[in-house]
Amino acid sequence: MSQLSALGVADADLTPRLKFVNILPSALLLTVVVSLILSGAPAHAPALDRLVDNARSYGWPGAVLASVGALVSGLLLQPLELASIRLLEGYVSSTGPLGPLARLGTWVHANRRSRLTWQHDHLDYGDPRAESARFRLTHMPHRAPVLPTSLGNRLRAAEERAGRPYRLNALLTWPRLYHVLPAEVLQTVSRSRNELDTAARLSLSFGLTSVVTTGLLLNHAWWLVLPLAFAVLSWFAYRSAVHAATTYGNTIAAVVDVYRLKLLREMRIALPAGTEEERVLNGELTALWSRSDEEPLPGPVKYDTGSEDSGSS
Repeated sequence: MSQLSALGVADADLTPRLKFVNILPSALLLTVVVSLILSGAPAHAPALDRLVDNARSYGWPGAVLASVGALVSGLLLQPLELASIRLLEGYVSSTGPLGPLARLGTWVHANRRSRLTWQHDHLDYGDPRAESARFRLTHMPHRAPVLPTSLGNRLRAAEERAGRPYRLNALLTWPRLYHVLPAEVLQTVSRSRNELDTAARLSLSFGLTSVVTTGLLLNHAWWLVLPLAFAVLSWFAYRSAVHAATTYGNTIAAVVDVYRLKLLREMRIALPAGTEEERVLNGELTALWSRSDEEPLPGPVKYDTGSEDSGSS
């Protein structure tokens, strides 16, 4: 019986998402920290011969224990996956320890949006600065308040953009649309989401590794290059997450464009005759989906009692 099955975890349970989004970042942090401790930190400057001697003394039991530790850490951190992504998006308490940084980030991005809006509205058509402002404004929310981070603003802008031509609320529509999508479309969506989550979790892992190794190497000046390197890797991973968020947002917008009518068919709602009628219908559905239990039902939605056809739009 393998160590994995002894823990009640089969190889089939370790999906690619679990491996790359949770186990890989945990294993990275654990490997670096354990290696530094075995090489003498924080009491001594890390030394390769000390690392090799200590590793040999622990032998296979130590290697197995470290592997199990990485696996268990990844499994325990899986429920915190959404919370970690929300942290990078900037959803933090204004009264918490990160509150001052969040307020600073919000001020920076709000001023950036104002400057880009002014350039877009007042510069001559064809001016490269106006074109650049227009492009950069597509990655920032228009109606909603800005968030403290670029990642959060990219995803919030994508939420606004998806379904906007049809007056659909993406946050309300997507959980319902997801259940009627074909398997190949779900694979494309999952691949985009996995790329975003992997980059975000690696950014957090590199950043946490930088902080921990700084504490272990604080008394060994030349070795502080290592936590600096991890800080740089954290920044690059974060930028990758920002670009992955753009791809993910574009994917969601395209899926809503193509399959929104399939959702209506599956709900047995009569298809609208044109765009304006569809927008009115979507407004009624949004009111229905967003109402509280105490609120009265919105106006009636016309249901299709005819064909059972549920093909894609």
